[in-house]
Amino acid sequence: MITKKMVKLFMVAAPILVLSGCFETQAPECSDEDVIETVKNIYTELPEKNKDNPIAGMFMKTLPKSITSLDSIRPISYDENIKLRTCKAQATLENQQTIDLQYTVQTMEKDPDQFYVELNTDFLEGLLMNNIMNHSADAE
Repeated sequence: MITKKMVKLFMVAAPILVLSGCFETQAPECSDEDVIETVKNIYTELPEKNKDNPIAGMFMKTLPKSITSLDSIRPISYDENIKLRTCKAQATLENQQTIDLQYTVQTMEKDPDQFYVELNTDFLEGLLMNNIMNHSADAE
């Protein structure tokens, strides 16, 4: 039997239950436009970030300057405890070369509306070697 007291309790509790999900923040999706733009910007800034290292700076100059698109974007894992999403994507560079990238996106502790993106640079070795070989072949 439902009493008026139970109905009042339900009417008070229901909005709290609905709102409780609103404050849970997860890291943005791998395909979020802001995340994609951040990945592209990180790649574009790599040569500038390495300019103080003469050897790395020299090799970085051989890289295509920008990523034109990210495709086949997919999540690899999500750690709920630290709100960290690991992603993979295929990047098309300005010279039409494609490379596989891995990156992470994580919400900031103090401001869950902000996020941090880190680009895994494992792709650089193969890309640098490929571009050096192409440059030396062009020089001949």
